[in-house]
Amino acid sequence: MMTRLGIYSLLAGFFLGIFAGISGFMESKNFWVELTISKMIGEDRSEAIIELIDVAVIQNSVDFLIYELPFFCFLLGLGLILLIISLFEKSH
Repeated sequence: MMTRLGIYSLLAGFFLGIFAGISGFMESKNFWVELTISKMIGEDRSEAIIELIDVAVIQNSVDFLIYELPFFCFLLGLGLILLIISLFEKSH
């Protein structure tokens, strides 16, 4: 199951990256060019997630993850993490 989720996440990240790259190359301002997690979930929820933890180092890293990291990079990273987890998971 983890392998399948990892592969789907990698494929989605790859295709979103292609769309964002093509749109950025054509200099068109559309939804794909600057898609981040904060644009998907909204400003209020993004701030609530960041302020949930009181440690400044973690807040800075979550702030980068939500506001600055492109969504396709997030999907690619998530896919790699899921594939690595699936390597160590026992299948019955």
